[in-house]
Amino acid sequence: MKKFDVVNITLIDNFIISHKITKKQFCKLCKINYSTLRKIYNGKNFIINSLIKIARVMEIKVSNFFE
Repeated sequence: MKKFDVVNITLIDNFIISHKITKKQFCKLCKINYSTLRKIYNGKNFIINSLIKIARVMEIKVSNFFE
C-alpha cells in the first residue's frame, strides 16, 4: 500500500511545540486516540473526523492541513 503525504503535520508539530505539550496531551485535548495521531503522521488511513477535532483545537480550518 502506498503512503500518502497529504496532511501538513508541521502545523500540528508547531502547535505542540508552541503550547509546550506532549503529543499525548495534544491527543487528550483533541479527544482523539494517540494511535490516530500516529496514523496521521505516518500517512495511513484515518477518519476525517479526527482531523476536524484537531482543527477545532488548533482554531484553524481543516483545509489548512492540505495546503
